[in-house]
Amino acid sequence: MSAPGRTVFITGATGGIGRALVQHFLRDGWTVFAGCLGGAPADPGAVHVPLDVTSDASVKAAREQVGVPDLLINNAGIGLLGPMAELPDEVLTRQFDVNVRGLARVTRAFAPDMCRRGHGRIINISSLVGVFTLPWFGAYAATKHAVEAMSDALRMELAPFGVRVSIVEPSIVGTAFVDNAVVSLQRAARNSQWTDALEETVARRGFMSPVQIPPSQVAAVVLRAANSRSPGARYRVGALASLLLRLGRLLPVSILDVLLRSLTGLRAKRPVHPRLPQETPS
Repeated sequence: MSAPGRTVFITGATGGIGRALVQHFLRDGWTVFAGCLGGAPADPGAVHVPLDVTSDASVKAAREQVGVPDLLINNAGIGLLGPMAELPDEVLTRQFDVNVRGLARVTRAFAPDMCRRGHGRIINISSLVGVFTLPWFGAYAATKHAVEAMSDALRMELAPFGVRVSIVEPSIVGTAFVDNAVVSLQRAARNSQWTDALEETVARRGFMSPVQIPPSQVAAVVLRAANSRSPGARYRVGALASLLLRLGRLLPVSILDVLLRSLTGLRAKRPVHPRLPQETPS
């Protein structure tokens, strides 16, 4: 079922998933407004919308340019990894600014008018780690847990106005996002109590290649949700997502923790105690 003449606004349209979303929706006959932080969308068929989701002024300007689309896809996001006990506050803050506050800012700009019009759809791109946390992913997973909670609330709050809200939860996607995450791990490994484990995680990156999914697979699921007469609340993408969530339901927490620690080089006992932040004497 195609959707000729319908409009979609996609944030984070220059990233791997964003580019795939632009291409899939254009092929399906949608008018695509591509929200881009720097640069323009790769496909000239899309309408370029300069967008910084952390800026009120930028989001307001995008709202004025786009109008009220039939569909809003909140895709913009960043992922910076590292041990929670050593993660700099600016890394945590940056991720919440983009992944959580940015999503909320864009949604506030469009959802009220969708409600006044009486119809519309919002699809939020979450992640496997929005429901299943891994070592080193604590900060990023926290933002995606927040996206899950916000999306659930929005789904119930907007339903009486004819606005449908869905979440798409990809597992590991083969994009520059993975490269940036690896760089953040390498940075975190410097002068860390977890240096050996972090380096082992980076060294094992190649083992994850067989379970990585292409951005086009995520985009195809998003398009299917957008065209569905009765969209689901959640769409999980990738075999890894299904496997880990099934293991999480079946295995005791203690066993699951050992399994996940082993994947990231975390032995049961460390040679030294973690270098936890110290309270400054008053």
